[in-house]
Amino acid sequence: MLKNQIATRLYKGFWTALDWVYPPSCAVCEKPGYALCLNCSNEILFISGKVCSICGVPIHGNRDVCQECCEHQPAYDGMRNVAFYGGVIRECVHALKYQNNQSLGRYFSDLMLPVVMNVGWHVDVVIPVPLSRERYKERGYNQAAAIARPLAIVLEKPFVPFGLAQIRDTKSQVGLSGEQRRQNVVGAFKAIPELVNGKNILLVDDVMTTGSTMESCAKALKVAGADKVYCITIARFLRLND
Repeated sequence: MLKNQIATRLYKGFWTALDWVYPPSCAVCEKPGYALCLNCSNEILFISGKVCSICGVPIHGNRDVCQECCEHQPAYDGMRNVAFYGGVIRECVHALKYQNNQSLGRYFSDLMLPVVMNVGWHVDVVIPVPLSRERYKERGYNQAAAIARPLAIVLEKPFVPFGLAQIRDTKSQVGLSGEQRRQNVVGAFKAIPELVNGKNILLVDDVMTTGSTMESCAKALKVAGADKVYCITIARFLRLND
C-alpha cells in the first residue's frame, strides 16, 4: 500500500512538473493549458442511465441484461465504457493513438476512475490490451497502456503490462465487419499464468466497437487462470438510437 501511495505521488509530481515545463494544449481546439479544454470536454457524449449489467450497452425497461448477453454470455464478467465514440472523443482517441499525445492517457484515466469505482468491481491488477510487436515498434508506445498505467496508480493496484501478450499480428480492425473483426483476433492473445492466475483483472483499452478484441483477451486470461475479467474503455461505438 505504501509503495503504491509513493508511486501515486511521484506520478502526479512528474506530470505537474512536465505541464509546467511544457504546457499542454487542447487536443481539439489547441487552447493552451489543457489536455482538453472545458468547452471541448462539455461536448463529450457520456454514456449514462441504465446499462446492461454485463456488457454495459445502454438498455431500457425492467431488464438488467441485454438480449445479446442473454443469448451469449461473454467471456468477460463485466464491461463499461465512458462515452460514445464520435466528435470530441474520436478526435482525442486519434490524438492519443496516432499523434503521440500521451497526456490524454492521464485525462482518460481520470474519466474512467469514477466509472470503475461506481460499478464496484473488486480488482487485483490492471492490464492494458496489448499491441503486436510489429505495431508497437511502428508506433513506439501502446495507447491502452498510456491509459491503464495512471488508472492503476490512482486505484492503487499493480500495473501488469506483460500479463497479456499479442502473439499473432492482426490486420487493423478499422473497416472490418463484425464477423471479420471476430475472426481477425481469434487466438491472437496469450496470458501469463504466473501473473494472472486467481486474479481479478481490469482490462483497459481505448475503443470498443464489436467487443471482439476484449472477448479474445478475456478468453486468453481465463485460460491462464484469471478469476474475473472486467473491461473498460474510454469510448464505445454505438448508434445513438440503438
